[in-house]
Amino acid sequence: MFTSNTYNPDSQPLGHYRGYPVYLTTVLVGLHILSMLLGVFSPAALAEGMMFAPGWVGSWVQVWRWVTYAFVHQPDVWFVINMFFLYRYGMEIEKIFGRTTLIKLYGGLLLLAPAIVTVLFVLAGSGSPGYPLAGTSILHFSLFLGMCLMYPGGLFFCSLPWLTLKIAGPILLGIYVLSDLASRQWTHLLVLLASVYLTYFILRRAGLSPRFEAIKDALRDALPARRPAAAAPRLPGQPVSRRRGDAPAAPSRYYEPKIKPKPDLAPERKAVEEIDGILDKIAKSGMDSLTAAEKTALQNASSRLKDTDY
Repeated sequence: MFTSNTYNPDSQPLGHYRGYPVYLTTVLVGLHILSMLLGVFSPAALAEGMMFAPGWVGSWVQVWRWVTYAFVHQPDVWFVINMFFLYRYGMEIEKIFGRTTLIKLYGGLLLLAPAIVTVLFVLAGSGSPGYPLAGTSILHFSLFLGMCLMYPGGLFFCSLPWLTLKIAGPILLGIYVLSDLASRQWTHLLVLLASVYLTYFILRRAGLSPRFEAIKDALRDALPARRPAAAAPRLPGQPVSRRRGDAPAAPSRYYEPKIKPKPDLAPERKAVEEIDGILDKIAKSGMDSLTAAEKTALQNASSRLKDTDY
């Protein structure tokens, strides 16, 4: 569940009407209902002037069509379902992530469909009017999928405790995809999948935690692990190369110092390393392997240690 311990003015209603809060989602639902009622009593030419199809004369440059196509409705049961999706799930997104996130999500989904249809029409280069757009079935269904991403453990129906949103969402999305595949509605399928991705992308940017890490981990485990490339032999004195993100390599020294003098003695580092080398030589080859100079240096170091308190 998403909870917030701080006051977020962006999640507050725009105002109140007779004591009832009015959110941006409430305004959107009212506009859709009003457009549906106007469509019932207006001539068909008005609806055609609001729809979007890039092949129609001037359609893709008539900028109002990029928005008004979503307000072309038929008074049927699907309109009721779309309004329920908008009010129920759009309201939840606005209350949790704020009005700004809802504007980005709704506006992005609104413009995504005509943008994709226009690009496909230009690439096809045919004389057909292109894929006509009217209504908001994909847009409001994407809001429902956003709800599934926010509350994967929530119930779709209270009477079915096993049917959670993380189950109902993929089932309904799968039905949508299969329907488009069966009817060869490739443009509709592309708009649907792009809308789903945009919904997840915007909600992730707004603070939604990752939802597909388990799938990514499963795919990574299923794929064969890549063996690291054999490193070329490093020449003496050549710096060790590291990749970005690797931990810094430990200092390259082949021995640990065996004499750790007190700080107040402040010995020369070179003298300490010289004595360490002599002790290593004794450990490997014995006392007889030392030269006269090395024996003298070792005796001097021993005398200095005896004169200090450890």
